[in-house]
Amino acid sequence: MIPKRIVLWGAAIVANAAALLGLGGPAWACPGCQNPNLPVVRSGAAHLPPGTVQVGALLTAVPLSVQHGDGCADLGNCDQVPVQPRFVHDQGVLSTELRGTFDWAIREHLGLSLQVPVRVVHTSIQYTTPEGRPYSPPNADVHHRNETLVGIGDPLVMARLGGVFGAGWWWVLRGGVSLPLGRTEADPFKAGALGERHQHIQLGTGTFNPVVGGELARAFGALQVSAYGQVQSAVYANHHGYQAGLLSVLGLQGGWRFATRAVLHTSLEWMHQGAERWDGAVQQDGVLGRHEVLAGLGSTFSFGGPQYLVWLRAPLYRALILGSETEAGTLSAPITLTLGVQATL
Repeated sequence: MIPKRIVLWGAAIVANAAALLGLGGPAWACPGCQNPNLPVVRSGAAHLPPGTVQVGALLTAVPLSVQHGDGCADLGNCDQVPVQPRFVHDQGVLSTELRGTFDWAIREHLGLSLQVPVRVVHTSIQYTTPEGRPYSPPNADVHHRNETLVGIGDPLVMARLGGVFGAGWWWVLRGGVSLPLGRTEADPFKAGALGERHQHIQLGTGTFNPVVGGELARAFGALQVSAYGQVQSAVYANHHGYQAGLLSVLGLQGGWRFATRAVLHTSLEWMHQGAERWDGAVQQDGVLGRHEVLAGLGSTFSFGGPQYLVWLRAPLYRALILGSETEAGTLSAPITLTLGVQATL
């Protein structure tokens, strides 16, 4: 068995890699007040025996810290609403999701998957002058607020095709649709241009979005390997004119069963978020997209009943797509924590 201190050291290495490689990066205008989508989280076994029902819950938390400038250096030549001098937004965002999962192997190669997310997004904001002194803008609550948003996200309903082939390879393909049950907001850019109070964070997309994914896995004694991927795309706009960006993930995972009921996992994932659109147009100060490579370290373990999961992921590489109206600033999102439990009925 691996000594406990080795596992803790491994987690510390991932966290420190995040601090060194993923803490700071150029930010687009107001990145924290956009729509902080969570990374796609894997759920469900690669293969389930016929008649098996598996239920679970995954809690994922992503802390964000954003700083960017605002206002005008030349008040005599300023077209902002309202006119105000240069100042700094210092915003914190904690985006959390509890995702309930249900997988049912109806027959040998056919099953059904259901995922229901509940999202909690907490935001806080402080304003300062460029020199670091407190500042109170006249429109303080127009763009940012100290608030907590809670609501259901868009559930996923997917069919499962899977089985075993060759010398112990497990495979599964999933295909389905997201259901537009999460709360959506009206165009925040129109309201912002008029100096009106608005909300950027969308708890859902307001559209039925196709979702496809798959996984291939095999165990070699105490070692386990798997490759997986998932893509979700909004193919039309909702009644507010909002069309969410493409979300996709490709990953490789390795595991070592170091005890009868415990596995140590590592992973490497590439993630992509596409540009969002409002009335068919990409807003140059909105979400234009990002690419990330995430390294993960975690463990699944059991005490004879349900299986538990602890997972940390940190960015080794992050590229934010910037627009012509990008404000100078930094975005920090150093770590993603996932805790889970899964049981077979």
